[in-house]
Amino acid sequence: MTNNKTKNETGKAKRLFQFKNEIDKWRFLTLIGFILIVIALAWQSDDAYHGYVMSRNLAEGHGLVYNVGERSTASTCPLFTLIIAAAYFITREMFFTSLLVCTLFSGLAYYILVYRLCKTKEQVLISFAALVASQSFISYTTSGLENSLLFFLSALFLWQYSLRERFDARNMLRLALIFSCMAMARMDSVLLYIPVIVWIYLFRRDKVSFPKAVGIGFLGLLPFIVWELFSLFYFGFPFPNPYYVKLGTGIGLIEYIKRGILYFWYTGLNDAIVISVPLAVSAIAIILKKPKYILVASGILLYFIYIIRIGGDFMMGRHFTNPFFMSICLFMILQNHETNDFARLRKYRTLFNGIVIVSIVFVATFGRTIGSQYLTGHLFSSQISDEREYYFETTGLYNNIVSLVKEGRLAIPDTWNNEAPNDLRKEGFSGGIIDNAAGILVYYNPDLYLNDTYALGDPFLSKLPATYNPNWRVGHLKREVPHGYRASIWFDKNDVKDPDLHEYYEAIRLITRGDLFDGRRIQAILDVNLGKYDGHIDRYMVRLAEEHAAKDAEKK
Repeated sequence: MTNNKTKNETGKAKRLFQFKNEIDKWRFLTLIGFILIVIALAWQSDDAYHGYVMSRNLAEGHGLVYNVGERSTASTCPLFTLIIAAAYFITREMFFTSLLVCTLFSGLAYYILVYRLCKTKEQVLISFAALVASQSFISYTTSGLENSLLFFLSALFLWQYSLRERFDARNMLRLALIFSCMAMARMDSVLLYIPVIVWIYLFRRDKVSFPKAVGIGFLGLLPFIVWELFSLFYFGFPFPNPYYVKLGTGIGLIEYIKRGILYFWYTGLNDAIVISVPLAVSAIAIILKKPKYILVASGILLYFIYIIRIGGDFMMGRHFTNPFFMSICLFMILQNHETNDFARLRKYRTLFNGIVIVSIVFVATFGRTIGSQYLTGHLFSSQISDEREYYFETTGLYNNIVSLVKEGRLAIPDTWNNEAPNDLRKEGFSGGIIDNAAGILVYYNPDLYLNDTYALGDPFLSKLPATYNPNWRVGHLKREVPHGYRASIWFDKNDVKDPDLHEYYEAIRLITRGDLFDGRRIQAILDVNLGKYDGHIDRYMVRLAEEHAAKDAEKK
């Protein structure tokens, strides 16, 4: 009996690792390899914790808020924030739980790519090689930001898109729902798919009238529409707080374009493949002259233009990762659906493989070695940084496991000095505006109200124009704190001295701290969003400029 049982177990184990064909073996092996690499290099960005603070507050019954008692959002990815909140509600632990969620989404994205879009062993291997060769892509498979969710949604969308030439009502609704989820994951990510979704709804309908298509589109977008209505009612604003922070800088378009070009250049020096592959695949799609593929490529190119327009980012390569993943999916679709012209496809395949290899060699030769790319990060000084290099010591999965084993605690709380929050406690304050309310710092000081002059989570300061800094960093422009505002936070009352800002802050307090269904609050939401207080802010800025001019004159 024992021998038979052993034989049966051995037989089951063998069957588990038996594959229908050679490609299934490589699909499985590269999937395991991909997940192991993601886990080995898993880390978390400080910015992710702005969303995690809200996820925890929601799960613990404090509402979807950044600071308890004030309805303001510091998250640009509401869908991901809600998913993390659901996971945290189950585990009541954030660090490992959030990394597991990111790894799951990235793993699912890779699964769809190799099991649904790759049809040959060569395609599986080159996809694997391209993805793991990109430092930026691997960095943002975890990081705690929304990228992993976007990879999954992109894979899902392109897989469904590749299955047919014309789309019936059910498939149109399916794509619209995925599109809606993308908008909720990161609003500007829809630029990548607007050309495709418009083309489908206008020209590729299968037995669906235009009025019916409009209804299907509305139904598909309903999750995003409902979220926007909720955001307007609950937070008082249709867009997340960081949107207003980055919008109200007063910086000219030319400066943004220069920074955007620098972002391309800097990322290209450090991670050439994440830019070269999308550009090459887009060019191939355009040369093939097939609208179905040209429209995906146009979405990628549109997004690249958008990246330049917004000045890029301070996180090296982050905004390129989803177009990069999309382009690999698109190239696999191209190869497997356009098989009539074998010679041209073979030529393009050789070009794609060559670009992958040359990009890796370029970075290894002129940027850094592949080893340092993975382990130590960039070697150049810039306002654009390799965030994983900076944070890995305290937020990396490996280092936190080591800390947990050796010291019985995570290393991540040590990322930032806790001096400023401790000073507030010593003074007897329940919160305040400090120099740097980093996400991790806010998360690990849940008993305090914390914001800073970058104003990512501040519903009042974020609406004021930024103070110009010639060496400005994207998303990191400070606001000057109006007289009396710090005291307003300390003592939970409106003590702002400027008469116009006093009135404006009173409206903000009513919106973010007042009773949700108070009629005066609803009126304040309408007034603020329709520009009633724009003149108040303008008059304040005039007085502030006069005050600065008087101070400068005194110094002279």
